[in-house]
Amino acid sequence: MEDREQRSYELKAEMFKALAHPMRLRILDKLKERPWCVCELAAEVGIEKSVASKHLSQLKTAGLVDDERRGTLVEYRLAAPCVLEMAACAEGPVLKNRRRQLNIEEPVGTQ
Repeated sequence: MEDREQRSYELKAEMFKALAHPMRLRILDKLKERPWCVCELAAEVGIEKSVASKHLSQLKTAGLVDDERRGTLVEYRLAAPCVLEMAACAEGPVLKNRRRQLNIEEPVGTQ
């Protein structure tokens, strides 16, 4: 595999890692509405400001959010709204598969 191709897969994996936390998904959902400063966003989703900052930092590193300084205020905005569309698209088949697995997961010979 070429270096460029390998790096592309690594970046995609980093993005999925950033998406692998329910609170980060909730934060992305809120950022879909409008830009937020950390203190407002933390209050809105019910977490400490320091926790919100950590989540936002991970999302920013993955390239999913941007920030903009306005004096002493930093506002965060959604940079890749398509990730929410991707999650919504995948949610149906994933839930269907999960339900199917739960129904199938009976031990052999118990039917």
